[in-house]
Amino acid sequence: MLRYLPRTLRGGSSRAVRRHFHQVTGDFTNYDVEGVPTTTKVPIIVGEPGQTYVLVPTDIGRAFHTVSLALNEPTTGTSTGATNETCKATFFHDSQHFGVEGPSRYPQLRIPMSLPRQTDSNTSSATIYLNGKMHNMVLDGTADAGFAQMANDTARTLHDDLEKLKDM
Repeated sequence: MLRYLPRTLRGGSSRAVRRHFHQVTGDFTNYDVEGVPTTTKVPIIVGEPGQTYVLVPTDIGRAFHTVSLALNEPTTGTSTGATNETCKATFFHDSQHFGVEGPSRYPQLRIPMSLPRQTDSNTSSATIYLNGKMHNMVLDGTADAGFAQMANDTARTLHDDLEKLKDM
């Protein structure tokens, strides 16, 4: 039995895909229970320069999702923790923050780095994937967006398969 496939029979590139993670601190601003904007420091994970994703704690993703639902923005899933939930956001390049379009200025997540512009515009559309131990905020139309979508699809497939195994 072959333990390793000979190099000539292997498909694809021999170069491994790597994602480097760097822990940094972001500033999350949202309304408190009295309706007053408050800012807190939150741990986030960013990639290498040129990459277009930020991993955030789940409460940050849920805050954006709640506002998207209130604004009737397109979202998927429900607030029950389903593995295929997403919501839309906008990244503002000049001020280096994620936010939502609409009458409310909050929630906002300011990050200590610039993400690459997708157009000459000051803004780039983004998707927040609301699954896993951390939520993934990624600029649309990028390689990182493709990676996030594949990871989301894989999580959904695995979730469904694990549910089937529970019934066996």
